[in-house]
Amino acid sequence: MPQLFDKAEWAAERAQLQEVLSEREYAAASRTTTNAYYTDAALVKEIWSAVGRLGFTGGEVLEPGSGAGTFIGFAPEGARMTGVELDPLTASISRGLYPDATIRSESFADTPIKSNSFDLAVGNVPFSKNALYDKTHNADSRHSMHNHFILKSLAAVKPGGYVAVLTSSFTMDATNPTSRREMSAMADLVGAVRLPTGAHRRAAGTEALTDLLLLRKREPGREPANTDWETVGPVIIDGRNVKINNYFDLNPQNVLGQITVGNGMYGEETVSVKADDLAAVPQLLSQRLDVVVREALDRGLGHTPVEPAPGKTPAALLPTTGQEWDGTITAQPDGTFTIARAGEQIPFPVPKPKLRGLPAWNRWNSGREAFILALKCSQNIYPPAIDQWLFHR
Repeated sequence: MPQLFDKAEWAAERAQLQEVLSEREYAAASRTTTNAYYTDAALVKEIWSAVGRLGFTGGEVLEPGSGAGTFIGFAPEGARMTGVELDPLTASISRGLYPDATIRSESFADTPIKSNSFDLAVGNVPFSKNALYDKTHNADSRHSMHNHFILKSLAAVKPGGYVAVLTSSFTMDATNPTSRREMSAMADLVGAVRLPTGAHRRAAGTEALTDLLLLRKREPGREPANTDWETVGPVIIDGRNVKINNYFDLNPQNVLGQITVGNGMYGEETVSVKADDLAAVPQLLSQRLDVVVREALDRGLGHTPVEPAPGKTPAALLPTTGQEWDGTITAQPDGTFTIARAGEQIPFPVPKPKLRGLPAWNRWNSGREAFILALKCSQNIYPPAIDQWLFHR
């Protein structure tokens, strides 16, 4: 309810809220009301059902923008949930409701995700044309919030895994195809379903037009299944020329209602989808997803996340102390070094031609000394004092 924070008629309620929330909680609640929309439980059930039919049986699951935890609450047994929620009060509620889940109270832009580490990503991403700076996944801030969250989720998911998210219709209908092309470079759009305007009215009080996207991250070397969805095309609706994604032009049955153009959230040319009965939306979604899932399995596009080699299983998240800057060198317990690159720790080769054994080397495995030593050794520079102390002690 954004109006609670800025409308005169809500002054009493606003004052009451300020009394019970801390300054940080109040600021976060005010900030997130403009783009955080909760999801009807009936829709959540259908999304989980579709993911299950595609082949998901358990594993690490990421939910960016997890809210109070509706997707977590309906997750199947075997799903190890990690939710990221900006609003600290909402995150606290989620932790209380779902103690077995990992809930991170932070901006998803700051979440240190490791690539190819989650089996699945699911949820309802926040909708906003505003961009968040993310030094790894949105460094130039060119992606709107919803597209940024989808792209980062795709990076996090293993090849063969799915990203199943509700998002703003602008993900598909934006004239600029940049974000869709980046998504398409990583994943196939296995299916999309456009929900009617008002589908989130009961749960979130919004008229935002949304799409459910089922994106499957491609395995290395696999050819794209299709690229039609990267672009939009002109369509005449109600006598007006508007741009609609080519996917929906080719698959009109996946629009759960009649597309209209008129006054709405975005002015006089707002694209809407009118449905006769909003209560029937979960059933209609289920019917369309049945077809999408069946066709996906027939094409060999089931949920089959590629597992890392034995002994190489990555942690899904980097240490909670915060994401390290690119170039940060870290000494490892086994005497080797790693360097941070794009949010991940990769081996940092250090020549050790004179090293007699690991114990002496490990004396340097902390703090400033480790960094200086690794940097100098990587360039084959051994200052006499270091050489004498380390190698001839």
